[in-house]
Amino acid sequence: MTQLIGKLGRSDVKLIGRDSFLIFMFLFAAIIAGVLGFGLPALNTYLAENGVMPSETIPFSLFDVYPMLVAYMAIYTGALLVGTIFGFVLLDEKDHHTLKAMLVTPVPLKQYVLYRVGLPAILAFVVILGMTLFINQALLPLWQMILISAGGALTAPIIALFFATFAENKVQGFAYSKFGGISGWAFLIGWFVPVPWQWLFGLFPPFWIGKAYWLALDGSGWWWIVLSGGIVLQVGLINWLIQRFSKMAYR
Repeated sequence: MTQLIGKLGRSDVKLIGRDSFLIFMFLFAAIIAGVLGFGLPALNTYLAENGVMPSETIPFSLFDVYPMLVAYMAIYTGALLVGTIFGFVLLDEKDHHTLKAMLVTPVPLKQYVLYRVGLPAILAFVVILGMTLFINQALLPLWQMILISAGGALTAPIIALFFATFAENKVQGFAYSKFGGISGWAFLIGWFVPVPWQWLFGLFPPFWIGKAYWLALDGSGWWWIVLSGGIVLQVGLINWLIQRFSKMAYR
């Protein structure tokens, strides 16, 4: 397994390093963190001083929606970016029939899939935690942020496997990447929807992680139950995608 990780890791570095779009995906995470970290406090002050937020038409300040913005732009988008990167790596391997060639080698498909699931999740965890800490707004205690980041990181392998399973090529992959961004609007819309109707957005499993984050900020003891539910749903979705991906590999 160690040799497989080393071999695939070197291959991934080469694939990502020669693709400017994938490199930009990594840089975009840093850009988002920088803009939100430095821009949110300044923008909140500006809007408040000029009577824009809050106002007669907008009864809340920008500060009040920090949790919504962090959930969407850091917890979800951080995982989305990592998942997109490795989704395109898998599509590149599909285009070059790398997976077909690997099936005739002694390398077990299960080990390959484990690597393809594990690496995006680990990197997404680092990216999400790094982004939230750098933004430093609506921040939970570190141990809670670690758990929330771990739950949010599971979205990355879901995105990667979704691309690899349902997209035939990189052109379709670009189309699906737009769908991934639009799906995240569940955080932006769901924030303003009152409970219990808000739970309808739980049909989108990553939403549970954002909801757990919001509950933790509110001091609710239910946050860890919601987080656990989100993890279970995402793990179940990952397992289903793995089965679909494995069937596709042997076709």
